[in-house]
Amino acid sequence: MNLYHDGTPHFLIREGPHARVRLEAPPNLEQGWVVSYPGGDERLDSLQAGQENCWSGILPIQQHQKTHYRFKLILGGRVVWYNQGGVSFTPPAFGQDFSFSAQQPPEWVHSRVFYQIFPDRFCRGHQDRALPGHDYHGDPIIHKNWSDLPQKGQGHREIYGGDLEGIRQKIPYLQDLGVNALYLNPIFHSPSSHKYDTQDYHQIDPQFGSNEEFAGLVQQLHLSDIRIVLDGVFNHIGDHHPWMNRAGVYPEAGAFQNGSSRAYFTYTGERPEDYLGWAGVTTLPKLDFNHPEVQAQIYGRPDSVVRHWLKAPYGIDGWRLDVAPMLGKDGTDRDNRQILSEVWQAARDTHPEAYIFGEHFYDATWWLQGGVEDATMNYHGFTWPTWAFLAGRDHRNHPASVDAAQYAEALNRNLSQLPFRQQLAQLNLLGSHDTERFATVCADLEKQKIAAALLLTFIGVPCIYYGDEIGMEGENDPDCRRTMPWGDPQRWQHGLFDWYQQLIRLRKTQRALQEGSFRILHARGDHLVFERRLGQECIRVALTREAPLELPLEGHWQNLITQQNLIQMVTLPGPGVVVLRKEQA
Repeated sequence: MNLYHDGTPHFLIREGPHARVRLEAPPNLEQGWVVSYPGGDERLDSLQAGQENCWSGILPIQQHQKTHYRFKLILGGRVVWYNQGGVSFTPPAFGQDFSFSAQQPPEWVHSRVFYQIFPDRFCRGHQDRALPGHDYHGDPIIHKNWSDLPQKGQGHREIYGGDLEGIRQKIPYLQDLGVNALYLNPIFHSPSSHKYDTQDYHQIDPQFGSNEEFAGLVQQLHLSDIRIVLDGVFNHIGDHHPWMNRAGVYPEAGAFQNGSSRAYFTYTGERPEDYLGWAGVTTLPKLDFNHPEVQAQIYGRPDSVVRHWLKAPYGIDGWRLDVAPMLGKDGTDRDNRQILSEVWQAARDTHPEAYIFGEHFYDATWWLQGGVEDATMNYHGFTWPTWAFLAGRDHRNHPASVDAAQYAEALNRNLSQLPFRQQLAQLNLLGSHDTERFATVCADLEKQKIAAALLLTFIGVPCIYYGDEIGMEGENDPDCRRTMPWGDPQRWQHGLFDWYQQLIRLRKTQRALQEGSFRILHARGDHLVFERRLGQECIRVALTREAPLELPLEGHWQNLITQQNLIQMVTLPGPGVVVLRKEQA
């Protein structure tokens, strides 16, 4: 049934209190309505027939909440409903309706390719900078040689010496690869190598540099048209933080000394150590957002952490929110979305184009309807399905092989529940500092290339974990946090790097890959074909993970990788992918 509508400006135009919608429909459409629910009641606005089987209508925009709508059509003498979930013959669920909100993600993310950096392991710029020499809760800090592998059980106290100057020195490398946005793991003062145990939110860790160095780095990145997002660890602090002061580093009494900041945490007993930590880890005391002062200092005040780094002289471009669904009150996740919406609003009030995305390993639909988070790290909607399709396993290393139809269903199920602008903003990734590296999950180089193509052509914002572009391997934390092998070119998959370069170039030059809609055209066995569409611009991606694929073509197409013009048929004899653009007549 040839019905089509999407959230691009070619099919949805906002006009003050109303929106004009367009629908492509087959010639036998007898009558149709756009159906919305202003004030909680059903409203039907008639569709008017136009040229080339295109119908249009008007719907009212909800001013205080998300606007959702679907189409009711009379086709072949019977009622048909159409929304993001597809076609149905009874009224569909609201959750899969076409929708939009006034609280949208920033548009600059559409043209960005992110690169995630774990600062201690990326590049050491200051060879002579003194590394931390203190211990970590009685265990000595270990200074590692750059070529050494991290050791299980001591990754938190292994220091390699990567710093901000190293990132600055590698800006030409980032530009050569083509990435134009960075996401940095935590850089604030902390006694560990991972920095998720914050000691001072307003101070860059001395291992990485100074506040002045960071301001200079941001300025140079922006002059190079590279945006930067920092890791915001707000669910918990480190026990060295003055609010807890478990190590007695500060003269003022912290919670551990029964100071007034004890109320910032959730205690289960009278002893100083009877506080709740993240996942039970005592070095990571969980903040209680029931206390007004916690809210004020994290995001409420003009000098709060969230606002401070978004303003001059730093001017970062957004925040990644660590363990986002866990923030809450009374040691739980109570009022989590309300708190995150206040974080989002504080960021937007300070920087109107701030990009706020959360760490969610599972379904985050509730957080992505507008005004809570702009996006998530899209493990649920992209990473885990892609692992299953190409590597036959899930994030727990359980067998999870799926065929192309099941893979397509997983992708569509997630997308159908999100407003279109949130679909475009989702941060897609193949792996991160919290997972095995994709080259370890999937050792087959051809499938790694297919995965890269999916990452760079799927709807949303692609994010490359440093080193994935050269095939770096690594088991789970801390092995996935190996150092970038700058001085060892034999460890680089140079062909994979070239492939990433090509795909990034396509991503940055084809608007349909940045802002277009997503639609599965064919999914069966090893074969997947999908389309990215922006008005008349159309990109078609065809791939096979194994069996040969012959794809019939209508009209004239260009292979964007080889620049070859194609008509009638494209053939893939084995594992591979082709990216095609339809040529206008």
